[in-house]
This record gives sequence, structure tokens and C-alpha cells, in this order.
Amino acid sequence: MQRTVTDRYLPPDHAAYVAAEPPTGRLIVIAPTRAACETIELALGLRIATTLEKQHGSEIRDLAAAGKGFGIVAGTGTGKTLSIRPIAETILGTDTLKVGVVNREREATPETPSWNVIVVTTGIARRWFQDGDILPTDTLVVDEIHQTSAELELCLALGKRVGCRFIWLSATVDPTFYARYLNAAAVLETSAFDPSKAADVKIVRKDPRTFLDDRFLQQVVKERRGVGMFLPTRAGVEEAAELVGVRFPRINSAFYHGGEPIRIIRPFLEGEEKKPYFLAMTAAGQSALNVQGLDTVVIDDTRFSNVIERGKNVLTRLHLGANEILQMAGRVHGRVAGGRVFILSDRDIQFSSLRPTAPEFQLAGDSERVAMTCADLGVAADQLDLPVPLDRVAYRKAVSLLEQRGIIENGRLSRYGKSVEAMPVDRPWAELLVNADDELVPYLAVMSSIESLHRMTREERDLSGIIVPGSDHLTAYNLYAEAFSHCGYIGEVYGLPRHLFDESIESWAEQRGVLVKAIEDAALATASVYRAVGMELPTKMVNARDHIYRKFTELLAQYMPFDLVIDEHTADGTEARVSKTSVAGSWGAIAGDLRYFADRSGIPRAAIEGTQIPMELIRRYATRGKVEVVYDPRRKHGPLMLKRTVEYFGFELESEVETVEEFPPALAREARHALAEALARGEARHFAVKQNRGAIDEIREAYKRSGGETKRLGLPELIALYEEQLAGVSSMDDFRSARLAVDVDKFIPLDIRELLERLPNHVTIRDREVEIDYDVEDRDGERRGVVRLRLPEKIARTLTDAEIPDLDRPVRFVVLRGQRGAVRAETLDELQERLKQPWSPDEVEETQDDRSMLSHAESEVRRIAGEFRRHRRGGDHRHGARRGSRGGPRGRGGSNEGGHARGPGRNSDPRRRRRGR
Repeated sequence: MQRTVTDRYLPPDHAAYVAAEPPTGRLIVIAPTRAACETIELALGLRIATTLEKQHGSEIRDLAAAGKGFGIVAGTGTGKTLSIRPIAETILGTDTLKVGVVNREREATPETPSWNVIVVTTGIARRWFQDGDILPTDTLVVDEIHQTSAELELCLALGKRVGCRFIWLSATVDPTFYARYLNAAAVLETSAFDPSKAADVKIVRKDPRTFLDDRFLQQVVKERRGVGMFLPTRAGVEEAAELVGVRFPRINSAFYHGGEPIRIIRPFLEGEEKKPYFLAMTAAGQSALNVQGLDTVVIDDTRFSNVIERGKNVLTRLHLGANEILQMAGRVHGRVAGGRVFILSDRDIQFSSLRPTAPEFQLAGDSERVAMTCADLGVAADQLDLPVPLDRVAYRKAVSLLEQRGIIENGRLSRYGKSVEAMPVDRPWAELLVNADDELVPYLAVMSSIESLHRMTREERDLSGIIVPGSDHLTAYNLYAEAFSHCGYIGEVYGLPRHLFDESIESWAEQRGVLVKAIEDAALATASVYRAVGMELPTKMVNARDHIYRKFTELLAQYMPFDLVIDEHTADGTEARVSKTSVAGSWGAIAGDLRYFADRSGIPRAAIEGTQIPMELIRRYATRGKVEVVYDPRRKHGPLMLKRTVEYFGFELESEVETVEEFPPALAREARHALAEALARGEARHFAVKQNRGAIDEIREAYKRSGGETKRLGLPELIALYEEQLAGVSSMDDFRSARLAVDVDKFIPLDIRELLERLPNHVTIRDREVEIDYDVEDRDGERRGVVRLRLPEKIARTLTDAEIPDLDRPVRFVVLRGQRGAVRAETLDELQERLKQPWSPDEVEETQDDRSMLSHAESEVRRIAGEFRRHRRGGDHRHGARRGSRGGPRGRGGSNEGGHARGPGRNSDPRRRRRGR
């Protein structure tokens, strides 16, 4: 029986909340983090004469009173957050602000309807939109809008859909996009920059470790400097702080990143830390911090960002953008006398020429979140004015997955889907919690609250005595359970029960190599899960052992909400290694989070961390697929077969095949279709394939030359033509003797053919003959003919518009680059820009029909480039699948549990593979 879930972050009484809407509407402040919520709540109680107030105070009040949307772009220290109070007072027409906060720590209460200013995080704002709690009369104040996230971008689109007014605040960013997208009447820009305090900026070609040499550190001591170093990773931050601390004990050295509680560096924030000091921080960690006494900034020109590639979030090493450099340097540049900025980079950066750029949006990588939101609202994704184009292919896949899982039915969230959506955790964990019994809830609540075992621990860690072999999830739970057993107690925060920890947590975490903040964040999230399911927090946490491992893996095997890897391959054949920090074995079935990262060559790789599932459980919950008729051109005798499979969440565990000579009456139609498709693809062993090839090419070329005026003969049309001629065929003997013809005259009259053949096949450019490919473009339901000049790359790089010949239809361009693929472009400028890249853009996934209409030259180039790309990404997937199928998954501790014991049966195909490999 499914569990009842209550969303504690929505107003308890929706009707009462809506009825209490003041005539002016409410002010809904959307903050990027919980910490930002607290800062905004504090700012709403203060009146301070800030730089922003002095420069634009009257303009801000006038715009607020006029009912217009506007933006504020202000540098660090100018007081943009403090401006929310006068904005609120002006819009609400009162200086009596009733402020409430709803975030992971603080739930909505029966008093929520009385609040006229409500501060929420982005995820909760999205839920309020879905519940109809944000109304057209409300004003949305978006703080730190430049800190992009999928949740924030969805909120912007949902706010536009409702018709809310937007006021937005941002640090260094080009405001052009936001001004247009949010219909801003004005953008007020200000900074605390003092030209007399411009910093000395130097570009240094060194890595961080080399830069922190004796010469630099001696200078820090001599000049009593306050140094902040910004690095991209946790490990880099900790290493830099340790290096400075060991070599120069006179320098007060510390570090801060997203895994550390803010109290660690509070002395630096409150001005209590004496110079000289050295503080290493990640870019994410420093974004909202004002370090007192800072006069020197060292910036590593490196960041790791998620790049959307074929619908996947690929963690990629990149250079910093102009916005990040300006924000980091702005800590001292123009604010501190004698300030110094060092940028460690292999680029020639002209700092004085840097200007803010448009934001980088994240929404394209979270199609599942968009799909669930749209289903909850009952709208299609194209009805939302999203700030970034959605990956349509990834979105359709997400909808299909959610429909298969029973979360979406008929375009709306099902009852089950609403329970899953109400859980304050990610969808896979929410599904497990909704379906689990009470005994597993403590374990699931904690595991769902921990990002990963890897993110929870340092590189040097001690997991002795708590490892659950084969499960990163349960090992992470055991760490939390031990922390609570040794250092924890139940207390209250904002009136809500929570696991809290005493000061001994620091020494325990140091000994284990665990991040304290990860434990504290898990405690907060665990408490929210318990409130959602209506259970009391446990006063005792028991370590997970064999019994829980068995129950957890059975639940996983039954519902499988996670990514699944078997023998280090995904269901589509992609290689996926087990993470180096995982306690799971390399082989077998592993359920968890699949993460993508780019290696040093920029090639996407996949890694998984999770829980191993014994193969007997996989087989217990596998399903038999329906019988399929397939044609295998590799089989000289008996290529037509009946195929029966055993499948498990996209994996084909077993397959049995039976050669077909006489078509079974119930499957005769499917058999004829399979043969027709094999004929159309040129794979069937039939004399008609070779005999009709010339006629098919002639008809397709005529279609392209006519601009789509003659009949089309793509793959679907050719399959239908052959299927019609196979109507009376009921056996393979009938098929082999069948006369199958493609009559050119039925598609194109002779006079039309002669007319089309007179069209030119090439043009002369720079005394060279350039091939012409005719084609048909289909846009917005309209077809039109184009010509594509097949240019040599050397000419294409320097060609000018004046050299392009005049033809009877629009001109497009293509350059065939062998194993580097084909570059297509509509304009010469676009072509030349793409040719500057070392590799051609990956081809968009096409249907077989699209490829069938390509010219022979381009088809061959794409085939060669596709093979080369597959080789660069790790070789032939099919070969990898065969390697992975030699034995079953290793169970806990590496033993072989329930491997592939089944040998080939009488009718089984020894060449069987998992689907897609």
C-alpha cells in the first residue's frame, strides 16, 4: 500500500491563504539558498544608508510605486539586498511588514496567510506555483538572479505564466537578457568602485601550488596581507590551505567550501582574524561572503561546469567566464587601497577589457523536472516561456519514462505521481519512500538526504567498521548513524524537531574524514522527510547490516527508480565505470546515480556510485517481452526469426530465437513488415535490392531537384511500397521468388525527368568545379528546394559572399571532412565559424529516413565520422557488451552471486546481446 505524503511547505489551508491576499498583493522574495533567506529576513528589519540608496533610492521607490517591473545590477557591498525593504514598503503601502520564511528549515504554518512578505527558496517557490499559491497580484522579487539553476529558471517561466510583476537583483552580469525576458521598465546599475582604489592586476602562467612559493608567501608576511584564493574544487582548497599552513605557520591559514559549515571562517567574516592571513575558498563557497580585511585575491582561471551534451549533464573543465572573474576580483578591485589581484591562467586575459556577459542557464539539463512540473499544472512544455530552449528530445524521453513509471497519466500527475512529487527529496528516493515499509524508512530518509558517499567524505577517509560491502548508500547511512550515536541528540530548530550534534562532531568528523556540513545537511533533510510521512524522528540510529541490505536491494530490484548499470554498461551500451571511491564491486548490477564528466580530451565518460543488486533479484523481477519478428541480415540461412526476450528495465537479460520459414498466421503481418523494412534498408537477401537501387536513387534525386514537387520515396514510403507487393507472401520461399519492382514512371513522368536532368550538377568557383547537392527543406510545414554547394575546406574558409553564384533557389553549404564529419551551414559566416572548430559538431540524432535521403558522398562521410567518434568515446559498444556478459555481477565483497548461469538453450542464439549494444 502506498504511503500518504503531506507537503509541509505549502500553506496548510489554500483557500484561507488565497482569501487573505491583500489588495496590493504580497511580496514573494525568491532566494537561491537557505542562508540567503536568513540574510534577506535580517535585511527586511534594517534601515541603512547604502551606496545603492544614495545613488538610486528615489528611482527605486518611484518604479516600485508605478507598478513596473525593473532590475538592479549592483556590485558587492552596495546594499542591493537591503533595498528590498523600501521596495516592499512602497508596494504594500505600509511600513508594517509581516515577514515569513519558508525553506527546508521552516515550514508554512497557519499564520502564513497573515504574512505580506514571504521569503522562499527556488524549489519551494516552484511548488507554490504548482499549488496556485502565487497569484497575478503578487510581486516577485528575485534575489541573486545571476545564480542560475533549473528551479529558478522554471520559477521565472511560471511567474510569467501567472502574470506576476518581476523585480530582480543581480551582481555582475549583462542585464540585457533579463530586461527583455522579464519586461523591465528600467535597469538600475551601481557599484562601490573607487577609481583611486583600482587594484594591481597581474596574469600569471602558473598553477596554484607553484604560485604559492616562498617569495609570494614571504611578501604576504612582510606586508601583512589578507589573501583570498579562489579554486574550483574542495580538494584544491584544502591542499592550498594545508600547504600555506605547513610552510608558513605565521600566516593564519584556513579554507572554506560548500562542504564546510560557515562557523569555521566566522572570524574572517567578523574581522577577528589578524593579518597576515590566507583563506582558500571555492567559487561557490565565496559567492555570498564578505571577508573583512581582504586586500589580495588570487584567482585560478578554472571551473567545472555541467555542459548539456545530447541531453546529458557532462561535468566539464572550463575557463572562468568574465562574470566570475569580475565578481572575484571585485572583492578588492576598486574597494581596497593597495589591492592586488593575481589571475592564474594560460590565457592572455585583458582584465581592463572584461565586461559582464549574459548568464549561463541550467534548465536544459533537467528535463524530468520540467516534465513533472508541466504535468502537475496540466500544461505542455511549449506553453511555458522558458528562458532557454528546452532539449525536446530529452524532454520527450523524460515524459516517456515518467509515464512508464506511472507518475504521469494522460498528461497529468497520477495519484502516485502526486505522492512522489510531494516528497522533499529527488524523484527516485521519493518513489522508494512511498513504497517502503516502516522498517526501511529510517534508512531511506537518511540515504535520500545525502548527495553521495563521495561528496560526504574527504579524499583521506576512514570507513573501517561501517562499510556495507556492495552499497555506497547504506555505507553513507552508517556514517550518519555513527555520527548521531556518538555526538547527536534530538532538539528543535524554529520549533521543528531535528537531529542536532554537539561540539564533539568536529573531532569525530576529523577522525573519519567526513564533512560536518554533509552530516548537518542530512539531519535537516531527514527531519523534513519524517514530517512529510507523518512519523516521529528516531531517537536511536541502528547501523545497517545484512538484513537491511537484503530488504533494500529487494525494494530496489522491484521498483528500480535509479540509473542501472550491469557489467559496467548501461542499457544502451554506454560504458559506465564504477567510481573509484565506491565500495561496490566492478561487475554485476549496480543501481545509483550515473554521472557524466569530460576527460582530459573532452570526451564524455560515465561513472556510477550506488548499490549492487544480486542477480537472482534482477531475474525475479524481470519480465518476458512479447514475441517479435526480426530480420538478421548476418544470417545467410534463416534470417527471419521469432525472438523471445527476458528484459529488466531496458536490459535484455536473455533471448531465444527460432528460425521462421512458414509465417505463423498471427504474426504474418509483422513478418511481411520486417521483410519490407529489410528490403528498404538494403539489408535483405533478395535480387530486388540490387535491381531497384538505381531506380530508387533516381526517384530520390528527382524529388530533391524538383524542390519536393515530385513524389517522395523516403524510407517509410519505400517500406509501404514493398509491403504492398508482399501482401500475398506467407513463407520465405514465397518471398525469395516474389517479383518486387520500383517503377520510376509511376513516380516521375518522362518529360519531368528530362527537365530535371538538365539542371546543373556543378558550378565553377575560383576555377574549380564545385559539386551541387539538391535538397528539400521542410520548415513550419512548408517545403522548399535548396542547393547545397559541396565546398573544399580550403576554399570554404576564405570564400566571400560575392563569389557565391546565383542559382534558381536558396544556397546552403556543406564541407565534407572525412573522419571529422560533415559541416553544414545556411550562411557563409556560419560555415566559416564552424570550420574554426577542430571537430565538426556532433550530428543531431537522425531517423533512418533522414539518412536515406542524403547524397552518397555525405552518407559515407557521416558513416566514417560516426565510427571514429564511437572509437574516441571508448570503442564499439557491442564489443564492450560481450566482454561484460561473461559472468554475472559480483555480489557484496566481490563474490559472484547469481551470475549468468543459464547456458544457451536449444533455440537460443549464442550471439545474443543486451539491447542497443
